Amino acid sequence: MRILFVGVFDSNFRSTNTSQLLSFKQLGCDVVGYNYRDKAHQIGPEQRDKHLIKTVRTGKFDLVVYSKCNQVSYDTFDEINKLTKTCLWFMDPLVSYNQEMRLKTNLVDYACFDKNNVLEVAKTINHNSFYVCEGFDSRNDKPHDLLKENDVTFIGNVYGQRERILNEIRTPVKIINDAFGAQHSIEVSKSKINLNFCTGGGASDRIYKVLAAGGFLLTDDWVGRKNKFQDNEHLVIFKDIDDLNQKIEFYLSNPNLAEKIALAGSTRVQKFTRLNWAQEVIKIYEKIK
Repeated sequence: MRILFVGVFDSNFRSTNTSQLLSFKQLGCDVVGYNYRDKAHQIGPEQRDKHLIKTVRTGKFDLVVYSKCNQVSYDTFDEINKLTKTCLWFMDPLVSYNQEMRLKTNLVDYACFDKNNVLEVAKTINHNSFYVCEGFDSRNDKPHDLLKENDVTFIGNVYGQRERILNEIRTPVKIINDAFGAQHSIEVSKSKINLNFCTGGGASDRIYKVLAAGGFLLTDDWVGRKNKFQDNEHLVIFKDIDDLNQKIEFYLSNPNLAEKIALAGSTRVQKFTRLNWAQEVIKIYEKIK
């Protein structure tokens, strides 16, 4: 199967598209990565769109997968859809599912979403809309046998509600905003408690990455969580800031229980790899083609 994957790619795995492309390759696909942002910087958006259409026209691809591809023109989507099968991959929360992405959902053969509440909206636009879990990269997200030198860690960008919550946590929190690829799992392995804050009721891939690295995870809840993970068995859910402070203190005082939950979470999350993501995208293609 020959795939053109239109996304953002790098060498340090900052973009999830990098591991997704490698997963397609692992499945035996002849996959070509097209970095639409870099190409726009090189030749401009308009020429980039013409080049993209030409690439599809001459490349004899069975499937074109767009990873969001914001600012790629609607006309480009429309032209490419006349040439081959197309799939839109959208991983962001509902607040980011804007008019552009909704219109593009209607310009592809099928669309895949990581957030359940986004999927529900997308189904009203394109009935060939499906849930596919973004998951984690098994190449980089794995446990490391390291001293747990940090009590509480949050890996990610701090803004809005996250900032307010972090400021109200009584226990000092180490904030890390530049851990990508294997470094992310190293930081998880060095922490006794790893925090996560969901955006708009949607699960971040941080959840899967922390669990895959063997980390104990404290997170707020998200839509669809009960279908994957059980509270107090694979991870721990906090309801509000008071509950979060109490649970931080409790699990810091009960490290054996935290370790037991982390181990169960690490086992449970193995079904949500990027390889599984690629398999699902292809399985849907086979179903609708």
